Amino acid sequence: MRPLHKSRSHYFIVFDYNKKRVIVRFFCYDAAMNDNTLKNDNSKINMSAPKVMVITGAASGLGQALAINAASSGYAVAVADVQDEAGLATVERINKMGADATYFHCDVADSQALILLKDQVIKHFGYVDVMVNNAGVGSQGYLETTTEAEWERQWQINLMGVVRGCQAFIPELRKRSDASIVNVASFAAIALAPGVASYNVVKAGVHALSETLRCELAADNIAVSVVCPAFFQTNLTDSMLGTDDKVKQQINRWMSNSKYTSNDVAQMILNAIEKQQFMVLCDSQTKWQYRISRWFPNYFFKQKLKMIKRMFK
Repeated sequence: MRPLHKSRSHYFIVFDYNKKRVIVRFFCYDAAMNDNTLKNDNSKINMSAPKVMVITGAASGLGQALAINAASSGYAVAVADVQDEAGLATVERINKMGADATYFHCDVADSQALILLKDQVIKHFGYVDVMVNNAGVGSQGYLETTTEAEWERQWQINLMGVVRGCQAFIPELRKRSDASIVNVASFAAIALAPGVASYNVVKAGVHALSETLRCELAADNIAVSVVCPAFFQTNLTDSMLGTDDKVKQQINRWMSNSKYTSNDVAQMILNAIEKQQFMVLCDSQTKWQYRISRWFPNYFFKQKLKMIKRMFK
């Protein structure tokens, strides 16, 4: 930005919504000030430094695709996962692109792991702009046959992992001027199909949490996005314990027939961050299904029964 003409002054009115009161502040901006003057007045912000994105579950699948695409877009990336070898390989791949990435071991099922991750990320990068709660595992089973251990696994990783990630990083995100939280749920949170009871419940919880946070963090200028992709090619079935072979084969068929890839979803997430878009649905079919589920729930229920009956003949 070039220095403005010295003879001009510009006046701005800033409305500060604080505890339901509107405080009007007047600032006089001398046009003779240039970019260097502004930077000196706010020395805590380095305008040349890259934004930092933290991604859990970033060693494979969607998380890895997002890490690579984010790095290509100029982000410095904190790759967090329990798969150390794959995580280090992801970081090496990003570093070879000439981008900045570092691996951090993190088990989101551990109640203290996200706090430790936050401390390590801040020590290494100094700040964080985007927190992506992506780590998750698959599950299959009807309510009556799903064990309590599987419910606990889903609860601790897929839901509480997201809760812990948000709790740990929100205080740091508040320090940034344009911060975001991205929670990866699933279209399962909307479709609520039979045979994946525990997975449906925790992913619906991620969706509900995200909608709640969207309101709670609005005053802090922290944008919240929730990503609800349907099936696409990932290693989802690898994380399913005790899965029926017939169900696993059907899920793999759905994934292989998908019209989009993990790279496509990663780009959708980056676009959502840029546009501060809340709901991220990945194709026109799921967008319409989402609307129908809200507008015509009984019709959606009947169509869902027909579809499931056809698919599992």
